[in-house]
Amino acid sequence: MTMPIPAPAAEDRDAGVALAGLLPRVFAVFLVLHGLAHVYGFTTPWGIASPRRADYSTLILNGSIDIGDAAIKAMSFLWLGAVFAFALAGLMVWRGHPWARRTTVAVVLGSLVICAIRVPGSVIGLAIDVVLLALLAVASDRLIVTPAGRAHV
Repeated sequence: MTMPIPAPAAEDRDAGVALAGLLPRVFAVFLVLHGLAHVYGFTTPWGIASPRRADYSTLILNGSIDIGDAAIKAMSFLWLGAVFAFALAGLMVWRGHPWARRTTVAVVLGSLVICAIRVPGSVIGLAIDVVLLALLAVASDRLIVTPAGRAHV
């Protein structure tokens, strides 16, 4: 004898809606935090607040090219730009801006490029960027929504 499966209670549906509304906020905060991690890429070449001077290197592309001190310092401004770009993307996701998805994808792709250039020192950031892109590819409608709940393209 089979028993019918009961419909979810109203409280369960409300909890699911609340959780769905929380996910974009958590994603937005994660974007900002990931952006803050890029501060390290800016401060290390300048010797600012770097706990280990051993992390400083002028080598790029997995140690295959030495571009020198001046070029690494110039490249550090890309890392600083990523800090602000991730903060902007996080704010756009938080507010449900219509361009939040496009902006977030562009920012993550930019981060992916600068992390790839600085491997092996930025391998963790590279992995996080790959995961972010995968999440955006499969679940962007859950991660980025308008205040009215309509998913963005």
